[in-house]
Amino acid sequence: MSKISLLRVGLLLLVLSTFTFAAKVKHSVWEKGLSFEQYLKKYQVPEEVLESLDGEDALLVSDVENTKRYYELIASNGVLLQALIPVGEELQLHLFKTPKAYKIEVIPVAYQKNTYVSLLSVEKSPHADIINKVKNRGLATEFTRLLKHSVNFRGIQKKDKVAIVYTQKMHLGQPIGVPNIKVAMLESRKKKHYVFKHTDGKYYNEEGKVLVQKYMKKPLNHVRITSHFTNRRFHPVLKRWKAHLGTDFGARRGTPILAAADGKVIFSGWQGGYGKVIKIQHKDGYVTLYAHQSRLKSKTGQRVTQGQVIGYVGTTGRSTGSHLHFGLYKNGRAINPMSMVKFSTGGLTGKDKRAFLNRKKKYTKIINKIFDDNMPSHVWNTVNEIAVSPEMKTYYKNRGW
Repeated sequence: MSKISLLRVGLLLLVLSTFTFAAKVKHSVWEKGLSFEQYLKKYQVPEEVLESLDGEDALLVSDVENTKRYYELIASNGVLLQALIPVGEELQLHLFKTPKAYKIEVIPVAYQKNTYVSLLSVEKSPHADIINKVKNRGLATEFTRLLKHSVNFRGIQKKDKVAIVYTQKMHLGQPIGVPNIKVAMLESRKKKHYVFKHTDGKYYNEEGKVLVQKYMKKPLNHVRITSHFTNRRFHPVLKRWKAHLGTDFGARRGTPILAAADGKVIFSGWQGGYGKVIKIQHKDGYVTLYAHQSRLKSKTGQRVTQGQVIGYVGTTGRSTGSHLHFGLYKNGRAINPMSMVKFSTGGLTGKDKRAFLNRKKKYTKIINKIFDDNMPSHVWNTVNEIAVSPEMKTYYKNRGW
């Protein structure tokens, strides 16, 4: 967040809490299924406040339901003075009351990012033990997702070892978003199984074979991208933060929309600025979203197969023309849909493989040092156990992390 934005929010909090009905800050969990429009109605905030947002920003309010924690400043008479509601990992909606009316803006989430270590012995399962001992559910889920492609988890025994090096975003003392695992290792039956993240963003095993395949196909037969995914960027002309949590495909009204992969329809109906929407739950925690449809063909609860027609392109909701907004979510976090759409089965070859093997050698040295030195894990919300030591931070920095 820019210094100007931080100062503005801070001053507003100070002024409002000092001069308006002994205001109190409230920390809440977003109610499942609650739309942003319903939230505004709850506090009698006119829905016209959304008109100040442009097309892309207005769509962000449709992604609010994916967040968990948000903050409110409420006067003693129940009037909402200010709210900070995260949208994705890096942006938040800032709703605030002025003497004349409510206003809303999109501002960045202030977070810190650091490198952490986890090292533990298995007692129940790697997933359960990471949650219990490291207090990071996201890390447990991501570790399991990556290692299950090369390890038989049913054969894991007590006292097997898990070692992970990862980066984690922190906001207000809590981990946010999906941890970025750099290298991980599971020692089971005295055999070490590694997973490495390469510079192309993909995960590979020791032989340089990709572990997580891109299994989704295009949601339209003929693709013409009109707007790309962006998580957070400062617009140089508008001088404010922008985001577009999906990919837009231009197409004529009535063009058939295809399911990107096999799955189950978990929502079919109207969703705020997205208009007529279908959401499909897929394997590994992925959910695809197909917005602005003219007509919905699939119903909630229905099983669909890859390539099956689920609806038709339209311009419902906040849309300036006929197109498909295609969104992809991983455990509730918006990610670039194009990162999973193009199917790929090959591993690394030639120059790319040689570069990977050099990187793998450095990664292996780091993870083995953690393992051999029995380095302590970082545990959230504790003071007894620490994060990466200053010496290791320097070591990681020298490796380009």
